Amino acid sequence: MARRAWSEVEEEILLTNLTSLVDQGVWQAKNGFHPGYLGVLENQMRVSFPEADAILQIPGFGWNPNENKLVVQNDVWNEFVRTRPQLRQFRDREFPNYNR
Repeated sequence: MARRAWSEVEEEILLTNLTSLVDQGVWQAKNGFHPGYLGVLENQMRVSFPEADAILQIPGFGWNPNENKLVVQNDVWNEFVRTRPQLRQFRDREFPNYNR
């Protein structure tokens, strides 16, 4: 599996969301996080990064389940990243844990 470094913004949002779990009492100093915390964290991250799933709702985008990659025509992709250049890196990226 290829590794990807998180951006500073992504790390900050993750830490903010983890801190929120501590503030909500989902953390116990003695035992760590309560069971099920990852589901709560995942939902918080989805709120923080709403485009992560929404991209598949855009006409022209699809999903290749065999390769775990986005499928999109060049003209659609070029228009999409014109206004979101920070997402350019995801064009040919595999997401092996997407369904998890």
